[in-house]
Amino acid sequence: MLLPYLTGETREAFDRWLAATLARHIPPLNFTEVRKGVQALSTLYVHDRQAGRIAARSVDGMGKRAALATYYAALHFITLHHALEMIGPESFGPVQRILDLGCGTGAAGAALALGLGQPAPPSIVGVDRSGWALEEARETWSAFGLDGRAVRGELPLAAPRAGAGDLMLFGWSLGELPNDERGANFRSIAAALRRGAGLFVLEPLSGRITPWWSEWSELLAEEGVRSELVRVVIQRPLFVADMDKASGLDHQIVGARVLAGRRPQRAS
Repeated sequence: MLLPYLTGETREAFDRWLAATLARHIPPLNFTEVRKGVQALSTLYVHDRQAGRIAARSVDGMGKRAALATYYAALHFITLHHALEMIGPESFGPVQRILDLGCGTGAAGAALALGLGQPAPPSIVGVDRSGWALEEARETWSAFGLDGRAVRGELPLAAPRAGAGDLMLFGWSLGELPNDERGANFRSIAAALRRGAGLFVLEPLSGRITPWWSEWSELLAEEGVRSELVRVVIQRPLFVADMDKASGLDHQIVGARVLAGRRPQRAS
């Protein structure tokens, strides 16, 4: 079934944010230059991962940056929104603070804060190594009326200590890390889960890109985290549909591998 990409107030806020983001990037660039950035990032994420330094290489030009802030940010927002609906916001309990770890331009964290459906959205702490990405994240949080704070640094060292009331979000960021850095983040995640924090991880559907997924799924299941595959057929925003056609990509179906949940709380 073809679903709307978003509905109601969330769609209205998303459309305003995307239009404003496009206006900041096109101009100074034109559509063709952003399309080249989209294609360059697609090649980087799918074919050139073995060369390493994915996060740094993804922001090393205006075209790639514009593609991240517009096309990929829109897709991440929409994908997380639908993944959260399928997983169920209740999986995480009450959330006071989202730790958006490897936040990029902030779209995934914004979608999560809004999608939890709490009377007052949780605050966001976004951590990223890129100063440019954090500036974009600030623009994103402001556009959605969210309380966000940016922290520049490497994970897991720059991540705030997570505990009860916190929800750790890794939106397409763990797969960009070298194995040793990802292992360090796993240990940090496991410790935070034991302190009562929640976890929401999203990565591409391709198992070739995430060979570590099965091991993580098995180990984190002991901490109340479950693994899911999410696929949704959507009516794309016009800009995304146009960019898909121009770049030879197709996001009629959006999806992700998901790790989500928190440790069951003992009755007092």
